[in-house]
Amino acid sequence: MSALINNVAETQNIKSIIDLGAGQGYLSRALAFQHHLKVLAVDSSTIQTCGAKKFDEKAMKGYKALASLEIHHVTDTMSPQNASDVLARWSNIDRPEDWLVCGLHACGDLTSLMLRMFTESNEMKCLVNVGCCYHFLTETEDESTGFPMSRVLKSKGYRLGSTACMLACQAPSRWQDKEEESLKAFGHHFFRALLQFIMVEKGLASADSPPIIGRLNKKKDFLSFGVYVQAALKRLNIPADSISVEEAEEYYHTYKDRQVDKQIAILWTLRALLAPVLESIILVDRWIYLKDSIKDSKNPEKGVWVWPLFDSIVSPRNVVIVATK
Repeated sequence: MSALINNVAETQNIKSIIDLGAGQGYLSRALAFQHHLKVLAVDSSTIQTCGAKKFDEKAMKGYKALASLEIHHVTDTMSPQNASDVLARWSNIDRPEDWLVCGLHACGDLTSLMLRMFTESNEMKCLVNVGCCYHFLTETEDESTGFPMSRVLKSKGYRLGSTACMLACQAPSRWQDKEEESLKAFGHHFFRALLQFIMVEKGLASADSPPIIGRLNKKKDFLSFGVYVQAALKRLNIPADSISVEEAEEYYHTYKDRQVDKQIAILWTLRALLAPVLESIILVDRWIYLKDSIKDSKNPEKGVWVWPLFDSIVSPRNVVIVATK
């Protein structure tokens, strides 16, 4: 990622990079320390920014030559409205400064925000982005929505919905490479489906409004179905005796003997195979938005490009969007 950003920056004669959603600064350090670029690493979390600064200090102790390089970690929340003001505080006073905005696995709406800032900012001339976490995308009527971004999908009133956004994050290409983890995941899906079935039978939930359990501890909460049920009931603030451990285990063995777990695995596989299609809708929407926003299409060095940058087994979210204006 850093090599690509450096290549785009060199081609466009840009020396300054803004890493949005920089986290603990792994990409920022690669850009500053390996490629000698000026980097403004922005994150909305003070904890992440402080962590990034500590990592910088450790690196600089080992390599004193790094101390002269420019890397600034700041805690801030950027938007198209304040982007110019933020960049002005870190730009060269004597001359106007062009910037490349980048983000590696920018979560949910952060990628959408990044694209809008790029298209609306006079200072940001290049964009390099790999998105992530589509299940955190917002789908609203206002202009700041995470999806859709393009006029063509907005005009059709197109929506993916939370289920499709979650499916877009799936990575069936990794299942064979991570067989043991995949089999465990299928077991967890069976647990989840069976629990909802029991809750509906007992009047603790409705089939039309599935309970949102949230993230449980994969090690201690999935030791058995009985343990899982108790952990889920606690998370849902439902009395533990609503479904006893013994009753849960009886349900488990009854439906496992009927091979319902295999049926759930087949259903989940068929759903997950749609993931690349759903992700493509999100990526093409972003591509169209950028194409519509960049008018100078006759210049071969200005435009929008999309391609897989990483090995999808290592990083399922591997598609990069590059834009220059």
